[in-house]
Amino acid sequence: MTSRSRANTQTSTDRSLGPVLSSVVARTRGVLRGLEITLDILLAAVLVVAIALIGVDTIGLVAEGIRAGGIDAALLILDRVLLVFIIAELLYTLRLSLARTQLILEPFLIIGLVAVVRRVLVVTAQAERLLSSGGNIEPILWELGALAGLVISLAVALSLARKHGDGTRDLQAD
Repeated sequence: MTSRSRANTQTSTDRSLGPVLSSVVARTRGVLRGLEITLDILLAAVLVVAIALIGVDTIGLVAEGIRAGGIDAALLILDRVLLVFIIAELLYTLRLSLARTQLILEPFLIIGLVAVVRRVLVVTAQAERLLSSGGNIEPILWELGALAGLVISLAVALSLARKHGDGTRDLQAD
């Protein structure tokens, strides 16, 4: 719907309400939009704090991993870096939402894909430990199968979202 047709719809609706009610509706819309922006800014602040805390912890893990070495340290560092990436993508999506005043599907699908890949890495590390100790690997194989299904589903959804989107490929927040 174009902005001109929205404006025409709102004007005709406001005319049918009368001057007093249309004034109340306009003020209410302004208050709700202000509240939405305030909540988005608070959420962004929380996400920035989360990135900072995880980043500081990851730097400590990198220093510890360099001293200790090993695949476990590398997987833990990779897990934390992917977690920071997920939170950063959420922050970017929030910026897009504020800039465009609408929710965009693609960044959420990408965040989902990154989260699934993160879980696959963790489950694979668990499988390696379980195999070396001689444990039952069947539950881990089921989980990996479910995660593979999620990757396929999210990839198809992302492809469909890009194919049937509104035609705007400009996902710039600035």
